[in-house]
Amino acid sequence: MKRIICIILLGCLVSGLSAQLSQEKKPSTLIFHVFYNDFKTAQLMKTTSLKIVLDKGLWSEIGDMQMGFGFNYLKGISKKIDAIAAIDGSSTDYLFKNGSTNGSSKFLLDANAALNLKLLTDSHTLVPYFSIGAGLSSYKGKTGFYIPAGAGIQFNLFKEAFVLTNIQYRHALTSTVNDHFYYSVGVGTNIGKKKKTIALPEEIKVPELVIVQNEIKLAVKNLRVMVTDDQTGFPLSAVEVTVNGSAGKFNGLSDASGEVSFSAVQVADYIVIGVLNGITTSNQNLSKNSFDVSDQEIIVSISHHDPRFTLAGRVNNKSTHNPESNVILSVVNTTKNSIINQQNQLNGGTFSIPLEAASDFTISGKKAGYISNIEKVSTKGLNRNTTLYVKLELEIEEAAPDKVIALTNIYYDSGSSRIRPDASSDLGKLIKFLSDNPDFTIEIASHSDSRGSDASNLVLSQARAQEVVNYMQRNGINKNRLIPKGYGETMLINGCANGVNCKDAQHEQNRRTEFKVISN
Repeated sequence: MKRIICIILLGCLVSGLSAQLSQEKKPSTLIFHVFYNDFKTAQLMKTTSLKIVLDKGLWSEIGDMQMGFGFNYLKGISKKIDAIAAIDGSSTDYLFKNGSTNGSSKFLLDANAALNLKLLTDSHTLVPYFSIGAGLSSYKGKTGFYIPAGAGIQFNLFKEAFVLTNIQYRHALTSTVNDHFYYSVGVGTNIGKKKKTIALPEEIKVPELVIVQNEIKLAVKNLRVMVTDDQTGFPLSAVEVTVNGSAGKFNGLSDASGEVSFSAVQVADYIVIGVLNGITTSNQNLSKNSFDVSDQEIIVSISHHDPRFTLAGRVNNKSTHNPESNVILSVVNTTKNSIINQQNQLNGGTFSIPLEAASDFTISGKKAGYISNIEKVSTKGLNRNTTLYVKLELEIEEAAPDKVIALTNIYYDSGSSRIRPDASSDLGKLIKFLSDNPDFTIEIASHSDSRGSDASNLVLSQARAQEVVNYMQRNGINKNRLIPKGYGETMLINGCANGVNCKDAQHEQNRRTEFKVISN
């Protein structure tokens, strides 16, 4: 890693000498690069989490990575978009998805194509960019596909030479390829003859003018619409705002500050209105005379009246602690016996769902292969004139095959297979998971504490696992999808083994129930 940083710093110093002056798209370019593949860090992130990798300093050193060499062919599509193709070769002891390695280094061939989306044109010395593409990998006769996505910086040295740095995360699409990080730095130069062009200034657009009372006024204005909740005065996001008039129709979505802006709106008569959760806002008429102001921006305010509260929050992945999208939120009004199902946002995992007043609710999520917490909220006792939002963060967890998931709220009385009525809320989670995933078969694993004989604890834990199966069957789950398994005291999670003096709370931790997916 130190070697890569030194090369990047050298590129920064040299790039200060000169910058490309041309504003045209990049000509055909050949790049020679050095790269490093980092499989170990990506594997740790999948088996633990990004937070644990960072907190414990587990990111791979350069000596743990696989070095290789390659070539790129790059061609500009536009001033800010370059198409790039690469072919790479390295000697690699491949780290497979199950954590095993090949045992010896073999030749790894990679080929990919991508688009570099530049934030600046090549007239600048430093040009940051994002990249996204598709690639294939061949190792020991097995070929697989992956998606490379990342970012980098282009250092323009002279008119026809530059240094290109890139960091990617390569996400595997097939079982023969594993996720990994990719770091590269290369030197490129233009190939072929470049046409000489004369740089011309960009076209200067002159806005249309009108004469009002012997004064010249701009015929277009920028329009900013502000949307608020009429009971609390809070700004409202995600409101669909429409500006409709004789000169055209404009649509936009209000942001977190309750605002949406429209540029270059021509002088005309308009009606401004919004919609949120099926309820329209107040409307505002905008006449031609409204444009007869000295300011370039016109501000319009509209308000929204909805007696309901708003459930606002985000769905988080319990394992990675990152936002999880494509989740169907189920909001059940247990007071009025009604239900709302709504998908959360694709970006950020957030949701915004109306809640009726004076009601209790249970909220859960649905996503194929995931088990969701079941949360409770209430609007009873809340004053709508001062409160708009009820905040909630919902956790879901992927139930991958053979992954053990603890049902932490299921406990048993000591020496008994009876499930305590006050400690069985997680059974509802499991019932919903199996109902949402009807093709899954799971193992119900029950564990006892160390008190009592080993043999009796084995019998007891099997009885407890069977009791869970009976409970699930009584709630509509086919018993053929449930495999009860008692492990007795063979898998204690703390040091409370035979002969060790422990508190009741410590023993209770070992009296637990877990499940894992066997097949789907």
